[in-house]
Amino acid sequence: MKGGCVNHCKFCSQSLSNSADKSFLSRVKWYSVDIDEVKESLSIFKRFCLQTVVKPNFEEEMVEIISKISSKKSVTTTPISSDYLRILKEKGVDYLGVGLDTTEGNWDNAGKPGKFSDYMRFIEEAINVFGRGKVYVHLVYGLGEKEEEFVSLMRTLHFMGAEVALFAFTPVKGTPMSNKNPPKLEDYRRIQRLRFKIYHGVDGGEFSYLTSGCPSCDRPFYNEDPKGLMYNVPLMVRKE
Repeated sequence: MKGGCVNHCKFCSQSLSNSADKSFLSRVKWYSVDIDEVKESLSIFKRFCLQTVVKPNFEEEMVEIISKISSKKSVTTTPISSDYLRILKEKGVDYLGVGLDTTEGNWDNAGKPGKFSDYMRFIEEAINVFGRGKVYVHLVYGLGEKEEEFVSLMRTLHFMGAEVALFAFTPVKGTPMSNKNPPKLEDYRRIQRLRFKIYHGVDGGEFSYLTSGCPSCDRPFYNEDPKGLMYNVPLMVRKE
């Protein structure tokens, strides 16, 4: 299997259960490359981020790719064994991302695989391996979750020692949720400010709207149209 994911998340283009173009992840198109041809060029970037999909032997492929990169590196994954977590750290991965995506109450509605509790146990194990503040849990607001449960989950993750990388739901053609609207910008702004206050203890104002994620992570236009309003504001366009 060259590409795509065996899981059935209803919002993700990578799922092999839908007809979405597998070269897309959210709004961004990623082109196939030979890692051996580009590994030297990747050193010009501050950080290399590898996002995995679930397929046979993806763990071995993940380790193989990471082993060829010399710059700072992050990996985003679904639950893997503690042995693989330690291998990633030995290979120089200093930040780990976890695709939790939604709340327990919205788990089945979003088509998430396995159990919510298994993901939470994995997050705890990842924190034990990488340390507090080194695990970024990806949460997507607007998948149908209840706002109070979403905010409660952010508080729980903060207490555990995990960070939150916040996304706004973006409908992707070919997925079961392609006709679902993204969240209203004012609602997402409220969630961004709550996330900032949970983690920093103060209202961050416009600083709350900056992209949250691993160091050097901007994700411009990942969940917004370049011609419209930005949900996550990349640091590079911040007003000084």
